[in-house]
Amino acid sequence: MPLVVGSISDAFSAYLKKKTPKKWEREEVSKYRTRIYDVLDAEFGVYSFFQSGSFSNGTGISQVSDVDYFARIPLNRKTVKPASFLTLMRSVLKRDLWEAFDVWVSRPTVSIDFKQLVTQYEVTPGFYERSGPNGEDVFLTPGPGDAWRESAPKAHLQYVREADGLHSGKVKGLARLLKAWKYEHNVPVSSFYLEMRAAQYGMKVDSILYPSALPALVDRMVKHSVRAMNDPTGLVNRITACSSEIDRLATVRAMNACLPHLEEGFAKWTVDDWAASSAYQEVFGSDFPYVL
Repeated sequence: MPLVVGSISDAFSAYLKKKTPKKWEREEVSKYRTRIYDVLDAEFGVYSFFQSGSFSNGTGISQVSDVDYFARIPLNRKTVKPASFLTLMRSVLKRDLWEAFDVWVSRPTVSIDFKQLVTQYEVTPGFYERSGPNGEDVFLTPGPGDAWRESAPKAHLQYVREADGLHSGKVKGLARLLKAWKYEHNVPVSSFYLEMRAAQYGMKVDSILYPSALPALVDRMVKHSVRAMNDPTGLVNRITACSSEIDRLATVRAMNACLPHLEEGFAKWTVDDWAASSAYQEVFGSDFPYVL
């Protein structure tokens, strides 16, 4: 049965707390990091290996977000097509990471399942390409159409942190809410895209209140048909939302379906909190608390 709280603000706080990865999840993530690195380093001579994505950005969703790692590989190991290198990396991990239940290519990553509490781990290979104007590292990583594309994971992480700092944690909260909706409804949209949209929104507004920010941001994405966005850091090419046109259209439909509920939640906020919380349950599921 859903939790009952006293206000919409309390409801969002309780929901976000429930969706935030727990201590045991963070401990499990740390446990496998060294093993994955050791296997890749022995084969490729990895230059650097670091956590990226939702867990490192503080926007992961408990028990559903993948754990992302980025492995910088020497340039002389780069293949003409990303698929060839991903297949090679998968073979190495399958051969030497004996504790893994399964290893498979899931473009643009190699995915690993240990059959533990954390869902799965994803490793993205990257090859250094150039430095940005402020010394930011830009890499080539697997992209759509079996082509290499530019990526700047540490610079994007910093951008999210800067935006979040302007709003005392509300940007990461907004990103986590969008991701929670994504997982609740199995929407085929990139978590990274949602995170960057939330950060970009945070850079442009003076304050963030979830009831007003959510419909404003979703409406903006719908009006742009969830197409690729310009990189707000200016370092790389456009950031794609989905891996295919079919997935983009499905995401547009899903956003159009949730937008009226977000608008109703905003309209009922402070007027009829019970009705507002009922609207948010249509978006976030039964884990979202009711408000008396």
